[in-house]
Amino acid sequence: MKLEKLLDIQTDKLNKKLLRKIRFLLFFLVIMSGALIYETAISEISYIFILLGLIIGVATGIIVGRMFNIEWHEEKEEVIARLDIIGIIVLVLYLLVSIARQWIFAHWFAGIKLTAFTFSFAEGVMIGRIISFQFNIKKVLIKEGKLKKYTK
Repeated sequence: MKLEKLLDIQTDKLNKKLLRKIRFLLFFLVIMSGALIYETAISEISYIFILLGLIIGVATGIIVGRMFNIEWHEEKEEVIARLDIIGIIVLVLYLLVSIARQWIFAHWFAGIKLTAFTFSFAEGVMIGRIISFQFNIKKVLIKEGKLKKYTK
């Protein structure tokens, strides 16, 4: 499936670095999905906790998606992503949570259940970041009048 159809955005209007970030997230999302399915199958963790990890992760990912300022570059005629001061602060906080997530979640889970919950949280973060990228890219393309509608 083409990235363009999957995300419902025009990839020809995206900066190569931004496109690479999105593809990187999608690649690791697939890998994490496989790991999450495996860990869920062997951990006997309740699906409610997996869903809770995904929901918390998606919310975190959408907030973390704020770290990149998505904007239109007039000279290059493409959408670019830049870190601004708020983005740097969000990035530092996100890195701290990522490093400490095992310790944070260890208050409620142990052993293999901790691993499964952590995977579901990480997968949720990736989904949230992709949602954030998609929303912000569409917003910029609409603002610039560059959004094309696709026919199926």
